[in-house]
Amino acid sequence: MATIKYLLQSKAENAPIYLRLSLGRAKSLKRKTSLSINPKEWSDATKLPKQTTSINKNIASKLSKLKDFVLDEVNTANSNGTEINGNWLQSKINLHFNKSEVKELDFLTIYGEHFLNNLKYKSTAKGKIGVSKSTEKKYKTIVNKLIAFDEHKKQRTKLTDVNLVFRTDLIDYFNKVDKLSDNTIGRYLKFVKSICLDAQKNGFKVSSQLEHFQGFTIKAPKVILTLEEIQKIKDKTFVSDAHEVAKDWLLIGCFTGQRVSDLMRMNCKMIEHIQDYDFIVLEQIKTKKTVQIPIHFEVKEILDKRNGKFPPVFSKNADSNKAMFNRYLKQLCKLSEIDTVVNGNKFDEVKKRYINGNYPKHELVASHICRRSFASNHYATELYPTPILMNITAHGTEQMFLEYIGKKPIDYSVQLAKIWQKVGRKHRQAKMSLAELEVVKKASNQN
Repeated sequence: MATIKYLLQSKAENAPIYLRLSLGRAKSLKRKTSLSINPKEWSDATKLPKQTTSINKNIASKLSKLKDFVLDEVNTANSNGTEINGNWLQSKINLHFNKSEVKELDFLTIYGEHFLNNLKYKSTAKGKIGVSKSTEKKYKTIVNKLIAFDEHKKQRTKLTDVNLVFRTDLIDYFNKVDKLSDNTIGRYLKFVKSICLDAQKNGFKVSSQLEHFQGFTIKAPKVILTLEEIQKIKDKTFVSDAHEVAKDWLLIGCFTGQRVSDLMRMNCKMIEHIQDYDFIVLEQIKTKKTVQIPIHFEVKEILDKRNGKFPPVFSKNADSNKAMFNRYLKQLCKLSEIDTVVNGNKFDEVKKRYINGNYPKHELVASHICRRSFASNHYATELYPTPILMNITAHGTEQMFLEYIGKKPIDYSVQLAKIWQKVGRKHRQAKMSLAELEVVKKASNQN
């Protein structure tokens, strides 16, 4: 008859608990259970943890369940004629605790690199294969961050380790070591979860807490240039050619609503004449959507001034070009006295992170202010219905568009009130004109 007993073979503070399976006098097998305990908490009499704490009681409960499971498996093996040896016993212990042999792809960073290598085969919702360079770059960044995290912790993180405790540790590391902003941390958590979900889809075991492993987004202040401020910058004459070029790109951006990655690659070859109108037609790098932007008279003035050409770029390298544009924007806005104090996030060179506070607006200006100003300045106006704006900005849903500009659907009621007020004013004027005609008519009939 098979019997099971537990024992310790170490006096260390975390002594492994062994399971001994006796199959009669001739055969005895012994393997680690993966559980451990302080020998001071072990009862030599019962061969189980002392029932003095809730932790000990929990370990004893796990050992009791393991014993029942292994004995049931012994009975099944005997009836099937299966050989029972040390490997068999270890496999049953692993099976009970839902463990398996750890392979390279079971580690988060290794699977992350595997995930990266397979992005080129990823199918999109539009039936295309592969992802954009920017998406690939984002995932490559997070994999490198995870490698650095493992080196910092001096351990290798398995896919099954990606639980809520790991989430807390990772947030703490990103915050204190990498000094990342809250929104960047929240976005990176989403990327980690995406990698783990891909592993789960491909049959790899992940933590049962993965569904609760959430990223987050903290709403950042929305800083824009008003139409009055844009006009103020336009009217300013700058000595520096770089500032004049930056001014022209700023104006084009504020009246085309495109991201800097699309804005500063605009050229005259993108201009198409369609049904008696001129448009800038381009495929957005990020969304892969083709947008058709009517050329605003402010944009046409710049093109006419430059003999039909767009302004030159500051650098052929896209990242360098963006960095220089951002620097010049802050300078020209300061020279234009765009100094209203507003709430925003400003990068602190000492702390190497964005700090929320109240600053002169010119200190918060960056390239993305062009696109956000376009959407915000023209939203909820009679001349610019929201679907038209969304067609230019290429936001997928109205909710996304409103979130982007920091507006609520309730703003529609204000728009409607303005329209009704205008219609009501015209209606009253029409009634007054009709009344005056009636008076004139009556007076002429009396004569």
